[in-house]
Amino acid sequence: MEYYEPRILYGGKGRYGQYWKQIGDSKIENIPSLVPPEVYLNGIKMFNSVQIQTYEFCNLKCDFCPNHYIIWDRLEDKKKGIPYNTMSIENYTKIVKNLANLGFQGRFSPYLMNEPLLDKDRIVEFIRIAKKHLGPKVFIQMDTNGTGLTSKFLGEMIDAGLNRIQIDDYFNDEYAHRMIEACRPFNDHKDFYFLISSNYNVEQVKKKDDVSKYRTGEKAHYGPPTYWNRGGLVNVNPDIPVPQKDCDLPSSQLYIKWDGEALLCCCDWEYKVVHGNVLETSIEEVWTNESYEHYRKTLREGRRDLLQMCRKCNKGGCESNKRGVLQDV
Repeated sequence: MEYYEPRILYGGKGRYGQYWKQIGDSKIENIPSLVPPEVYLNGIKMFNSVQIQTYEFCNLKCDFCPNHYIIWDRLEDKKKGIPYNTMSIENYTKIVKNLANLGFQGRFSPYLMNEPLLDKDRIVEFIRIAKKHLGPKVFIQMDTNGTGLTSKFLGEMIDAGLNRIQIDDYFNDEYAHRMIEACRPFNDHKDFYFLISSNYNVEQVKKKDDVSKYRTGEKAHYGPPTYWNRGGLVNVNPDIPVPQKDCDLPSSQLYIKWDGEALLCCCDWEYKVVHGNVLETSIEEVWTNESYEHYRKTLREGRRDLLQMCRKCNKGGCESNKRGVLQDV
């Protein structure tokens, strides 16, 4: 099978970025200077990465992402005067303080299955709250399509505590150059790092009537082997089989949607597997409950076929044998 690799541009002098440039690896557990100490909650190893959905909307309709069919109902609701769902600053702060009390260290991301920069009036404050309560040992990271990004906006986020931004460019070189210019003033920043990943093999689903073509197989998306079908929700790399092996996401990462529900993973755009609500109980109670443990145990046994979402997920079915082309801006 043949796959393309995105073009990756990088800049900044943050410790994460310097290591990534050397080995081309973005997993925090593979970066010695960023690996947090092991903490156990009721005998269960705590997560080293947290993503929080502050705003339930993304403006793109990329063919490889479930948002290409989910977005239409949200757009219709918006026309009817129904606002997009958001997490309140109070609830967000409650979650961050819970993390601080647990001694959380690692990656923290104030986004999940959304476009974080659309929450433009609050995102700087969200970053500031996280840095204030979690301290310098937490690495604040954001992935975005770059909507509305300017040097001024980026500078405000960096001043608030942002350590890394990945800009996913699905458009053209002109857009990539705009993003480069927005990031250029921070190329020598010692605590910040940026990536611009350009992937022009992505189609935008322009009409609701076209959704079925992308979901039934008529228009499969063939991407890098590290792209997967999001638990079977999208038709991505259908030639890659579902591997009957472990997946580390439910064991290492915590995913919290706008209302406090803890989701199975970042693939679960339809909210099919909810392990509990961290606002109604606590993070430690949810992370150590029977629902989470059932998924971890079953995955460790290599039995994805027994689990909702996982039984159709081809994540890890094929590993990339190439590294993306890295170029300094």
